[in-house]
Amino acid sequence: MMTSSKRFLPCFILVVVILLCVFTVSLMTYSLFFIQREVEQTFGKAPAHLDPPQKLRFQVLLYVHRKTLLTPLNPNAPLQSFTISPNEPTQRILQRLAEEGIISDPQALQIFMQYQNYDTQIQSGEHLLSPAMSPQQIAQALIDPANLLIQFNLLAGWRNEEVAAALAASGLSFSAQAFLDAADQPLELFLPQRISTASIRNLQGFLMPATYRLLKNASPEELLSLFTQNFNTQVTTELEHKFQEQGLSLYEGIILASIVQRESMLEEEMPLIASVFLNRLRAQMKLDSDATVQYALGYNEAQKTWWTNPLSTADFSIDSPYNTYRYAGLPPTPICNPGLTAIRAVAEAPQTDYFYFRAACDGSGRHLFANTYAEHLENACP
Repeated sequence: MMTSSKRFLPCFILVVVILLCVFTVSLMTYSLFFIQREVEQTFGKAPAHLDPPQKLRFQVLLYVHRKTLLTPLNPNAPLQSFTISPNEPTQRILQRLAEEGIISDPQALQIFMQYQNYDTQIQSGEHLLSPAMSPQQIAQALIDPANLLIQFNLLAGWRNEEVAAALAASGLSFSAQAFLDAADQPLELFLPQRISTASIRNLQGFLMPATYRLLKNASPEELLSLFTQNFNTQVTTELEHKFQEQGLSLYEGIILASIVQRESMLEEEMPLIASVFLNRLRAQMKLDSDATVQYALGYNEAQKTWWTNPLSTADFSIDSPYNTYRYAGLPPTPICNPGLTAIRAVAEAPQTDYFYFRAACDGSGRHLFANTYAEHLENACP
């Protein structure tokens, strides 16, 4: 009996060891399968460029760091600008993200970016990021061209078609026509707080010239909101009251400012030019503005411009409500988007006796002003 027991014990131990090994292998296999499934569901499938050992290593590390990668550092933080230089190393980018308080663990984020091959797809330029984004979302934003900020300069004196053409060429995701369609809406939709805008049916004149920074995937409506809100900030109710003191509504003031903008070469002359037009309006004289004729003519295919120059004698005869050589008073709408200087020039125009002005003959862009038509003729070039 003792001999049989002694023979049985080693066999029993061997069986137990084998069973333990099988159980351990099964447990490890299941664990690895579970980790792989969880990681692929959360972070995506591994790219084909990873061999099996690399894939396993990354997936285990991602599983360990999953909470860090999925949790924003500060859920209430605002967006902030983050600029990436061309060919900047990924490790340096991630370190700067940590230094600027956008992420907490650059190593964990680098693991995810290497796993998805994102480290080779980072877009240089200015991004909008936030600690309220998870590190996984930040990584996806860094490779998305739509997350890049574009700088756009809206120049004073542009009509809406010129704004649209410049926007379409700037890399934004919408067409020039989409912008024009969006801009052909009542101003009240964008500035409901200004009661005086209720009857204004188009946004031309209210796109405030400035330098703007916007996301590449911004919509036309988002962009127009930026432009019009800037107008609302710059053109205060105090300026609106000054328009009223000149005998103008807000809309009439912007219409006249758009004419002053296009007639002026030098900003310092804008108040005097505004005074001429105000004097002519009060005297019920036609404005005789070349810029309004240019607007009425529209796009000049031969010159590739919206502002025909020089104007021919026939041009001044165009039958259009915008032709202030034919029709008295202001044109129906602004002829361009005036800058704040032109708007102030109208609102704060000085009292003068000038009724005429013409370009000086020295090519300086200056103008010569006159009280009477006889003086105006004397200012003509030889």
